Amino acid sequence: MKFLFFATNPPAPNQITFKKNLMNWLRRAGTQRNHKSVTIPLCLCAFVAITCSAQAPSKKIKEFSVEEVNTVSIDRLGNFYLVFKKGSIKKYDTDGNLMNEFSNPESVAITMLEPWNPLRVFVYSREQQLVLLLDRFLASQEKITLDPSLAIRPVLASPTPNNNFWLLDEADFSLKRIDSKSTRVLQEINLKLAPGVKPDFTFLREYQNQLFLIDRQSGAEILSVVGKPIRTFQIKNLGFLGFLGQEIYYLENGKIKLYDLYSEEQREFNVDPLAQFVLITDERMVVVKKSAVEVWEYKP
Repeated sequence: MKFLFFATNPPAPNQITFKKNLMNWLRRAGTQRNHKSVTIPLCLCAFVAITCSAQAPSKKIKEFSVEEVNTVSIDRLGNFYLVFKKGSIKKYDTDGNLMNEFSNPESVAITMLEPWNPLRVFVYSREQQLVLLLDRFLASQEKITLDPSLAIRPVLASPTPNNNFWLLDEADFSLKRIDSKSTRVLQEINLKLAPGVKPDFTFLREYQNQLFLIDRQSGAEILSVVGKPIRTFQIKNLGFLGFLGQEIYYLENGKIKLYDLYSEEQREFNVDPLAQFVLITDERMVVVKKSAVEVWEYKP
């Protein structure tokens, strides 16, 4: 196969558009096996030499004071959630306005919060071995107490797209998919760890048919939903992964680093070094510090 180049003068799109267009041309080239040549515009080929850099936030929309935050999350609508050290959960809209609050009257120790489906906010407590489901107003909807037969040390749990959930057992390093209605084990994956490793698992999520698992000792592991290892990010003390379209992102040394799950392209930009958590959508960036939250206008 050979490539024929021709020059065009289209308006300059952003670098992400360049990447997507190039990938489409290359896929088309791969399917046209009976053709002697494939024509690719020169403006797309130029992307090969370009390294994408993410745009920094441009305008602060809101800033407000908060108590100490333990963890954060975000739903598919761009609303963000803060879990406070005292155990309450607060939900904010995309501009940082308070929407709802879960006061946590039973003092459930919150290990994981996953609100991607805002109608079924998933909360897991390692201490109580309890799954708590909240509605969109953060009112308690359902409780699932884990049967001891499911796991000896169930350190993490996280929902699946079809309203079941994954359960990580630290005793035998197994990852089980559980039917939320019957609590029956639907699938089991045995994680392969290096001999002598003592992991500290802090995060688990299924996203786009892949599993994302964080161990503070070794970093983030990406697996297929059948347990096949895909990639490892060797980053110690990583506590949170964010998800933006086909990218994941994380905070490291005052930088937000983004990784494309399909092209493997990486981008990064600087953030406030005092940031403890950062959340990104296609319109906003939320920076959580020790005692304040900033909401910024942001365009990836």
